[in-house]
Amino acid sequence: MKYQRQRQEKRMDGESDEEIVQQVVNGAGSAYALLVDRYQRPVYNLMYRYCRSDEEAADLSQDVFLLAYERLSSFDCRRKFFPWLYTLAINRARDWQRSNARKLKDLARMRWETEPVPTRSQQEEQLLNREEVQSLYGALDALTDTTRELVLLRFKQELPIRDLAEIFGLSESAVKMRIARGLNNMKSILGGDRHEG
Repeated sequence: MKYQRQRQEKRMDGESDEEIVQQVVNGAGSAYALLVDRYQRPVYNLMYRYCRSDEEAADLSQDVFLLAYERLSSFDCRRKFFPWLYTLAINRARDWQRSNARKLKDLARMRWETEPVPTRSQQEEQLLNREEVQSLYGALDALTDTTRELVLLRFKQELPIRDLAEIFGLSESAVKMRIARGLNNMKSILGGDRHEG
């Protein structure tokens, strides 16, 4: 029986998100773990960008996946799963932000942290890159939350403009405009001129 379940999970791993959602809705609840595995990193990263706490980001991520699981039956399988999930995550992050406004003011001065240097042979190269990475994250931090998420989702997650418009409830032209402004603001910041995004 265990072998059969493993074979089923391997088969499902190659399936689309929407096919997995349909299987979960039809009673294969364990298949939901595949969706969690696929998207836990981007959801966690989003939460961390809002709260700057590993523990709270993990708790908020868990909240999002539980909420998504509870609402799967309302998901329209003709649409893409990730934008739907990310919309839930953005809403949860904003709720947290509203209820923790004071805490956020204390964290506002913090910079994004980069991972520690893994090996001695890579130290020199990574130390040189570390400043660039911190500057980039600093420029991202200077953008508004929505603009920052649009830029990250477009270029890190490679989401299409249409999906971004759906997530943020904006027109496609508004998404393009905000991304362009965000990139221009980042260029100015990285060049030494600070502007708000």
